[in-house]
Amino acid sequence: MKIGVIGSKYFLESLSVHYSLFPEVQFIPFQYEMPEESSLLIEEAGKQTDLVLFSGSIPFYYGYKQVKRNFIEAIFVPFDELTVALSLLSISHREQVTLNEISIDLPDQSRLMKVLEESEIVEKSLYVKDYPWIYKRDEETQALNIAEFVHFHSKQYKEGKTLFALTSIHAVYQELQRLSIPSRYMVQPKHTLIESLTRAISLLKLKKTEESQIAVISIQDYQQNLNGSDSFLNFLQKLSKRLQARVSLEYLNPYLIYTTRGALQAFENDFYNDIIGQMEREFQTLFQIGIGYGYTIQEAEKHSAQALFFTNKFLKSKTITCLVDEDQKLQGPLFEENHLVELKNEDETIQKLASELKMSAKNIKLIHQFISINNFRAFSAAELEEYMNCTRRSAERFIKRLIEGGCLLKGGEEHPYDQGRPRNLYLATEKFKNLTGI
Repeated sequence: MKIGVIGSKYFLESLSVHYSLFPEVQFIPFQYEMPEESSLLIEEAGKQTDLVLFSGSIPFYYGYKQVKRNFIEAIFVPFDELTVALSLLSISHREQVTLNEISIDLPDQSRLMKVLEESEIVEKSLYVKDYPWIYKRDEETQALNIAEFVHFHSKQYKEGKTLFALTSIHAVYQELQRLSIPSRYMVQPKHTLIESLTRAISLLKLKKTEESQIAVISIQDYQQNLNGSDSFLNFLQKLSKRLQARVSLEYLNPYLIYTTRGALQAFENDFYNDIIGQMEREFQTLFQIGIGYGYTIQEAEKHSAQALFFTNKFLKSKTITCLVDEDQKLQGPLFEENHLVELKNEDETIQKLASELKMSAKNIKLIHQFISINNFRAFSAAELEEYMNCTRRSAERFIKRLIEGGCLLKGGEEHPYDQGRPRNLYLATEKFKNLTGI
């Protein structure tokens, strides 16, 4: 496994001391002088590695459009309340200055307010400058004006309003040091750094798991004149070699090709458009193609058949390809403007449990899937949060309801680091393991 790390020299050095905790991973650094350079570094990082970890929200902001455009797996080290609290505590202890004698810049000043509120600190005269637009990644990209932040800190200091500057931007810290203004860069908590590395590796393992899913391709021509055709079978066998796949000799109506999700996703859309064009020219007909993903052959075959069925809903004026994934989501027609439709789950067992727990059938299926692909091992709320792409509070609420419904039970605690509170672990009960209709 290869993880690319994009950040400043300071960040890369701070993070690298923890690499030894993850010997199974190769970390490749991509260093910038200014965070805007992330937009250039991300493309190379995406080519060389399986996942990219940005040093924070600023470089991720500048690399976001390339991440989205090139479908690069990427996350960033979060800026959290622990970072703010530790930084202020360090300054208070080392510099012996009060809070209203410090100028502070950070992505969102609500983080600072939350720390003060929970610490029961009331302070009215604060010198704070934030840049919350850094989280609005889908809007037009703005420039981070380093000189503006340097001026903010230096102005307060020169006017005698502050004695110290705390910055979240490394380039600002370097300039403040050059100007001999007492300052420090925000503390990089060991816990946050290790948690980010752990999260990156968990996502990468999940990606690998998804890539290893079974994929079944069902193919038939609209007129069904090619059933049992030796020439078409030979064509598909040649295609299968390119897809690291095999053609079933048992099913010829439709023809079935067995491969993996990773093998299919290794090619660009242009590859499949070329193949479809070649099929149409060589056999002088149009085709229906259904692709199904699943964790078992039976599941992938079933989803492939569903996808093939849905191709009937489109005009027969061109070859149509649809896909049903492991979550029973329909995508298609593929290689055009994609549409995403969730197939209904009418299973009475799922619906009954969903009603009983006051949860959606979709979330129950998603949690069951998460537990299944991890071989029903004990898991934490943080892992479920990551998998479901929800908030920690939502993950904990789902767990609480499943425990109350007899689907989960507490399975001990985990002590992932030298310091910090242990995390609760949970296990699926036989009731949840054997849930039908999933």
